[in-house]
Parts: sequence; C-alpha cells; structure tokens
Amino acid sequence: MRINIFQIDGEDNARIKFENYKRTLELGGVDPSKYKSVFHGYVNAKTADDVYNIFNGFRDSNIGTYQGHSLSISDVVEIVDDIPEIYGKIDFLYAGEDHVGKVGDTVYYTDAESFNAEIEESQDCGRPIRAEIIADQHMKLTEPGFYFCDSIGWQKINFDKTQTAEMDGIRMLMILPHHPPVETYVKDELDSLQLAVSDHGEDALIEFTYPFDDDCIILGNEEAKLNGMEGNRRLGESIYAGPIFITRDDGVGGLCSLTDEQVLKYSEMFAEPHDISPEETQADVGFTFYGW
Repeated sequence: MRINIFQIDGEDNARIKFENYKRTLELGGVDPSKYKSVFHGYVNAKTADDVYNIFNGFRDSNIGTYQGHSLSISDVVEIVDDIPEIYGKIDFLYAGEDHVGKVGDTVYYTDAESFNAEIEESQDCGRPIRAEIIADQHMKLTEPGFYFCDSIGWQKINFDKTQTAEMDGIRMLMILPHHPPVETYVKDELDSLQLAVSDHGEDALIEFTYPFDDDCIILGNEEAKLNGMEGNRRLGESIYAGPIFITRDDGVGGLCSLTDEQVLKYSEMFAEPHDISPEETQADVGFTFYGW
C-alpha cells in the first residue's frame, strides 16, 4: 500500500495536537497548514489499522525514511493506491436462544489461502459461517483518501495536502523491490542515510554508484545481497538489491536534490519493477581475491 503521513508541526498555539476528532472540530477543524509531511512511500499494510501498528512498532523494513513520532491521535494518513482487492468475505453466524441464526462479524479476506483456511477451520470446529467469493467485483479493502487518526478508529476527511509543509532533507527517488519509484526526502546526515537503506534499522553500510551519464547517483546498501535483501532492479550487467535511492552529486563531495526533470526522467526509467529471483540476486555477488 502506498501512503503519505502528516503530523502537526511547529507551534501548536491552538493545542490541537493529540486531540481527537470531536475536540479538533470544536477547536476549528483539521487545518492542513498546521501539518507537515513525515513519510511518503510503500508499507506492507492492507488497512489504516495496519499502518497504525507499523508506525507504532516500527515493524516494516520500508519505513527507514520516516521522520515523525509514533503514529498517534490527530495524525493524518493518506491512502494513495496499491490497495489490495477483496477476494472473499465470511459472515460469522451464531444461534440465539430461539435457535434462529443471527449475523455476527463479517471479515474480508484479500487472498484465497487465508479465506480457505478459515472455512476449513470453521468446518472442523463446527462454527457456523456464510462464505462468499467476491473477487470478480474488484472491491478495494480500503478506499483511497485522507484518514484522521481518532481516539478509536479513523475519520475520513477532506484534506488539502498542498497546504502542508514538506519533509526535511534532500529530494530523492526511493525505489523499492516490486514497486515503482516514489519521490521522498532524506536528511543529509549519516544516520538518516544509513537508516534509509537499512533492512530493519541496523547501521547499514552506504554505497554510492555512478551508472548514469549525468550528475545523478544511486545510494544503496553495500551489504544488501550478503544480507539476503530482495533483488530490486537490473541495471546494465548488475543487480541492485534492497532499497535504492536516486540522488545527485553536488560536485564538492556532498549530495543535493533532484531537479523536476530528473525526477521525471528516472521515474520513467525505473517505472516497471523487475522480477528477480533470490538465486539470480545471489549469483551477482562477486569477490575478487588477490595473491601476495
């Protein structure tokens, strides 16, 4: 799922940070100009609740560019796209005292394996259910849009993100395995760059390569293949693994932001994810030994 996250930034004179939706409305409503972007990218989530759990437990390897606090009340999550479709739904039934079936919870499943496993388990334990495959309806599990994190659950809201402040740092293109590029920002600090290319927040070894004919470079993880990270993109005769970032060499030993033209150029160049097997990725690991 591709998402953006916004959090209240700077002086909070109205004291609306960490307030629930009802209280926020009483204090004037959700004002985008008071918010700042803290994340752009893909996460292994299916619902807004999954996003909440990820950004409270930091359990996803794809959030190394996150610049915010633990996801909390008053934060806004934009669910953009790559939303899973519903494969099937199961109504869990129970019998009342009059032995008339009553409808309980309805659970939606996005894959056949978990859907069929629940049916089998319910049959084994005698749990009454009503199951229906609805894959042909192409229903999304969650609607795209902006969601306000409330005391309990989420409120879908109108939110003009053009009024929000952007993330801190250098403008880059983040490219993850299986996904098209996403424009994001990374602070020009060693620990931020290491975290961006890490697997799960470890002190990663940064690698810069210069495969292009302009001043753009690829920032990656030097040990990605050794650590078993997924193959990402083929470029020439090489395979890049793990998260990679397209950025610029400023010519004096530092990094600088991509231009609009470069964002467009490399977004198109890397638009299609590559299907790279673990075996192919590992075969690209090479060592050179020198005799003395």
